[in-house]
Amino acid sequence: MFRARVDLRQILGVLAIAAALVVAPAADVGARVYELDECLEIAAANNTSLARSEASLSSADAGLMSSWSGALPHVSASLSYSDVTTAVGGMSTGNESYSGNIGLSQTLFDWGTFSGISGASHSRNSAAHTLESSRSDAMLATRRAYYGVLKAERLLEVQNEAVGLALEQLRKAESLYKLGSASKSDYLKAEVEVGQAELARIAADSGVHTARLWLLYTIGIDIGTELEVADPAELGEDEPLDLDVERALKRRPDVRAQEEALEAARKSLSSAKAGRLPSLSLTASYGTGGNTLGDLGEHYDEDYTRSLGLTLSLPVFNGLATKASIDNSRASLRSYELSLRDVRLYAAYEIEAARISVIEQRRSVEVSEKVVEQASEELRISEERFRLRAASMLDLIHARLAYSRARADLVKARYDHEIAEAELKTVLGY
Repeated sequence: MFRARVDLRQILGVLAIAAALVVAPAADVGARVYELDECLEIAAANNTSLARSEASLSSADAGLMSSWSGALPHVSASLSYSDVTTAVGGMSTGNESYSGNIGLSQTLFDWGTFSGISGASHSRNSAAHTLESSRSDAMLATRRAYYGVLKAERLLEVQNEAVGLALEQLRKAESLYKLGSASKSDYLKAEVEVGQAELARIAADSGVHTARLWLLYTIGIDIGTELEVADPAELGEDEPLDLDVERALKRRPDVRAQEEALEAARKSLSSAKAGRLPSLSLTASYGTGGNTLGDLGEHYDEDYTRSLGLTLSLPVFNGLATKASIDNSRASLRSYELSLRDVRLYAAYEIEAARISVIEQRRSVEVSEKVVEQASEELRISEERFRLRAASMLDLIHARLAYSRARADLVKARYDHEIAEAELKTVLGY
């Protein structure tokens, strides 16, 4: 029976060595190391939400340019040729003629046109702020994924250490058992601890691979890419931030985008109401003709027709289209007002929630550091007491598990604190 246990221990030892070779973070041969700043740049170039926001901004730029067409002069030129044949009593005569014309029209006053330009300008600004908001979201998502990889790798290191400690204890338990200084129960418990530590390490290894895949997806790289992330030498220090909510709302691109969209809706309503106002336009034209094409150039100052006119247009009735447009614009404006209110309320909630989270995570780091220190001392005492046969193997296993959990909690707390800091900066509009 003891020989069978030795074989099992040897098998577990081989598995531990093989697992260490497989799951070690540096084992990905040929994997490229990515810095955080590089990941942020890649995400900015590949993020689909950013690409859609950029396309929306280009569309808004085109819409703004188009809105000016009603206020800018329109110039047109034409050149025509005609060949007329007339037959009388079997006799036919032909007459060829050429004519040229150039015309200009200019809107002098149309409130709807000018309101449309202003509305298009606000829509363009809204699209620009939406792009900025999308970029902030993409950068935050990248930071979360990047720190997620680092956290998963550090947790794997903790589990690697736990396996090493469990194997060391198994070797000691085996020696004591052979010498008759430890019970068979202690030896079996040590074996079970090794197996449980191996299972935890397998889960941690899966966590590393999953975190790397998520980072690849987040920055828009093929998930088959071999990737490593650079571990910063020291996590960032807390920076003093302006926590004034009102000032933060003025910095927030999503809030500013909604404010610009609301202004665009107001201008749209103004433009719809302009359908009941008169408009004034100027038209001018000059034309000349001749029997040949050359006559157009030779006699343009002798044979010509020119005109100049002002047109005042007053809408009287257009089948209720104007009223329908006003009602629709007014309803749309109300919707944008409610949306802005909702965005501001949610932004204020995000800021307060992020602030609380940072405080909580900062405190978690402080407490976790103390817990690790205490767990380390408890483990040292338990090992010494076990050596003196003043503590059981179960007591020692509990001390080792507590130490491993404390170290894992510290890793989580540190990286969760970094993520909370990044979230707070984002919701504050930095």
